Amino acid sequence: MRSRTLPRALLAVLLTTPLATPLATTACHGARKDAAHPSPGRAGAACGRGDPMTRTELFFGLDRFELPPVTQAEWQQFVDTAITPRFKDGLTQFDVDGQYLATTGKLIREDSRLIMLLHDGGQVASDAIDAIRKEYKVRFNQESVLRIDEPVCVGF
Repeated sequence: MRSRTLPRALLAVLLTTPLATPLATTACHGARKDAAHPSPGRAGAACGRGDPMTRTELFFGLDRFELPPVTQAEWQQFVDTAITPRFKDGLTQFDVDGQYLATTGKLIREDSRLIMLLHDGGQVASDAIDAIRKEYKVRFNQESVLRIDEPVCVGF
């Protein structure tokens, strides 16, 4: 598997969200794995406090090509029908401002939504997340939905 770096456009979106700055700087320093930072889904990973889980952040752009942006009602219907049934234990959503440099050299600014999920990091959760991303792209004519996975220690 080849090494991948974060595209500048995605990094720009990440840096516009207050929660994502630590994620962006972690991603920029490569995929270093160490005992203090367990891999997602790794059973028995050590946590000083809480339990090992995976935090997934999904970034959904609201602009559509030659159509009005996704409305609040359309967004909420998507959350209610595509995300909540797959993650019934809960989720957190944020309104965020994204921007990226288009291939034309034009700076594009876009209202976006961020969904944060906590899960076990297993294949079932990963497949559900990929299904959510695919459904959003099809339903709202999107090129991509940014996904960030990070191992975390969680206590309730």
